[in-house]
Amino acid sequence: MNKKYIGLIVGAIAGVAVAVLLVNSGKDEETGAFTAFDPTVEYTMSELFKSPPPITEHGKNVDRVLVFVHVLMGVLFVGWSLYFLYCIFRFRESTHSKADYHGARSKLWTTLAEYGVIAAEVVLIVCFAIPLWAEVMNDEKLAEIKANAKDGSGLEIHILAKTFDWSARYAGNDKKFSQQGIRYADKSNNPFGLNPDDTSIDDVVVLAAKDSKGAIVVPGDRAVALKITSMDVIHSFKVLPLRVCKDAIPGLQLPIHFEVKKEYLNPKEANKDGDHVFLITCAQLCGDGHGSMNGYLKVVSKNKFDEWIKTKSNEALLARRKNLAVVK
Repeated sequence: MNKKYIGLIVGAIAGVAVAVLLVNSGKDEETGAFTAFDPTVEYTMSELFKSPPPITEHGKNVDRVLVFVHVLMGVLFVGWSLYFLYCIFRFRESTHSKADYHGARSKLWTTLAEYGVIAAEVVLIVCFAIPLWAEVMNDEKLAEIKANAKDGSGLEIHILAKTFDWSARYAGNDKKFSQQGIRYADKSNNPFGLNPDDTSIDDVVVLAAKDSKGAIVVPGDRAVALKITSMDVIHSFKVLPLRVCKDAIPGLQLPIHFEVKKEYLNPKEANKDGDHVFLITCAQLCGDGHGSMNGYLKVVSKNKFDEWIKTKSNEALLARRKNLAVVK
């Protein structure tokens, strides 16, 4: 191999190493996130992309990746556009009437530019994209949240999509999810397929969270794991302030987790009860009612959530026993 290219490769590796060190030096000691350009990231997302501020820690990391990728793409677009214009002028017909079959020969600066792009992409992938993916899709974290749900320090919610609304199921006061049966499933009244003859089921079910009063409820400052599936076609569960977007596929329960940080919530955006309500949308074209497949997710305090789940679980158990008594 040519010594020049060996030197360039070594230089590129050294450049990546230096870039990684610089990124690490700009990380927050507590969260481990790269926060050096956060003011720029926040301005870009709010003013240029018109995106609501994230209310989760991983949401801030998502914003950083988005902005850095767009910056790199912007630099590449401008650079290649200028090079394209240069080639049009440099090899115009009036000065090069005869075709040059050797083409444009690489020079040191063009080679450095190519390696620079590679180095930037490596840094984005290694320092930002892979850690973010590992954070959100961490199986150990999901298992930890599920285990902690028994003592209330974690929460697991089952999300069910169907044309054209969102439903949710919580474990009741017994901290257990009841068994489901496809033979019991009814799209309107029992989408989760709970046994209608079982008087011990105290699961809390939110059907078609179409308004803020019947919203899917989550507590702030508590890790939440979602298991998302669909009853009919492919949907996609999206809550923009959470920076959560996950496909809902029939036959699969796809997990994702998040934790709403109360410190990131804007007090001015709270409703009269002090809660924050956010829109759930479907990010996957799912039929003629796709545009109306909206729902609501409500963030409340931990104490308020614990009281809500206790009350709703008791109500569900009592209602089930009353219904069975009437039938009998």
